[in-house]
Amino acid sequence: MGDWRTEVFAGFVGAILVIPQGITYAYLAGLQPEYGLYCAIFVTLFSSILGTSSMMSGPNTAVAILIGVAVLPLAGRGSPVYIDFVFLLCMMVGLIQLLFWLLRGARIFQYLSPAAISGISAGAGFLIIMASLDSILDLSTFRTTFFYEKLYVIISDATDLVNPYSLVIGISTILGGYIGRRYSARYYIIIAVCTGYLCGLLVAFIWPQPLTELEYLGRMPLQWLPFSIPSVNIEYLMTSIKLVPYAFTIAFIGLAQSLVIVRELKMETDQDIDLDKEVYAQGLANFLAPFFSSFVGSGSFNRTKANRSLGATTPFSGIAAAGFVLILITFLGPVLTYMPMAAMAGTLFIVGADMIKWSDVKHYAQVRSELVIYLATFISIIFFGLATGIVIAVFLSVSVFLLRISQLELSVENKDSGTLLKVKGALFYASVAHLTEKFQSHFGENLTVDLQYTTHIDQSAVDFFIRESSNMAAQGAKLTLLINDQQRRFLKKLGISSDIELISL
Repeated sequence: MGDWRTEVFAGFVGAILVIPQGITYAYLAGLQPEYGLYCAIFVTLFSSILGTSSMMSGPNTAVAILIGVAVLPLAGRGSPVYIDFVFLLCMMVGLIQLLFWLLRGARIFQYLSPAAISGISAGAGFLIIMASLDSILDLSTFRTTFFYEKLYVIISDATDLVNPYSLVIGISTILGGYIGRRYSARYYIIIAVCTGYLCGLLVAFIWPQPLTELEYLGRMPLQWLPFSIPSVNIEYLMTSIKLVPYAFTIAFIGLAQSLVIVRELKMETDQDIDLDKEVYAQGLANFLAPFFSSFVGSGSFNRTKANRSLGATTPFSGIAAAGFVLILITFLGPVLTYMPMAAMAGTLFIVGADMIKWSDVKHYAQVRSELVIYLATFISIIFFGLATGIVIAVFLSVSVFLLRISQLELSVENKDSGTLLKVKGALFYASVAHLTEKFQSHFGENLTVDLQYTTHIDQSAVDFFIRESSNMAAQGAKLTLLINDQQRRFLKKLGISSDIELISL
């Protein structure tokens, strides 16, 4: 374990960041604020205890929105029946994610290229910035579909829409954070929050609340152990069949975001991370969540980014964050009651901006395919949402991977005994076609194929050699394969023709 003081401090900052998010995401899910806080506590706690990384889990925007969309047609928002269906949905999501773990489904995300991960991180940072504007400008009643629509309306009607008092608090928070980072890279987020809080107190002291119309965190009732037993009966189960498609969607999106975050941590830090264990941790945490009055959560880009910037490297920071949420709400409730939402949003703005690394564009511009993946992922996220962007990132990464491994490196040498063809790469159904042209150009000649640098051979490659050997024999030519002992056993197993001479290297 790293320095426990670093982990504890990072957990404290994470708790401060997640409190307003938990409240907001609970509203998006159609639930009372305390359910979002319970998600911030128990999903974070369980996933950190069971996981292997410093990723911060908990309430998530896309997941919370999907919960609301799925359950709202079945019951009145926030009603006891509504809450029962939310809990059933959460249990279904947890079971699906555990099934994903049993099938070792995390492997699909190993094909995500670094460009895709950077594009997802940058896109998520952009979404965080745009979301933070709602509270910085006090646009709580303002809703738009696309970010450019929001920017256009804000600019064109700023006088009527923007709350100047909230804007001042948000800007002071952002400036406090960036100025504070020049002097302390470790504590700049705390400096930003304190700056915004003090600015909010000053505004409240000078002007009355009816004039400023500032939005505060307010009072939040919280139980230390909010045990609950999800209602599972025939009537609920029959109705919950309608939730199955949403459960699969939420399970995939939640795991996709979590594994993208974990992949980035694994690539850029020295943490010993097991992707399969992370899937298990997320699945079991979400399955247990309803028993603690919580809803589904997933990895958080902004809180993990802040966690990493503070030097946290172990799951203990997540455990500490869960504890601090409970402590802060219980013992510092009166203080946090007057925390301006604009101050919290200003802090999220800083975190989101840090996730967009402009140097990545220049870096990936050196390879066209990587630049295409980065830009396509980023653009799809900002226009169509994080879920769509992740799907596109996975599709493009896997497509480029398959395209690359299907390309063979071929070299031809003329020998006294015939032609020597050296093959480097993987010989499978998608790459065998590249050999056809070489064989045709040397038709009727004795041909020796060197396979010592071939990483894989499948049945279609063996069938190709058998067919070409037969064609060559009809012309009085001979096919020879230079192979190693392991390849010899494999080719014999797949039924290589006796007409082909096999020479071990």
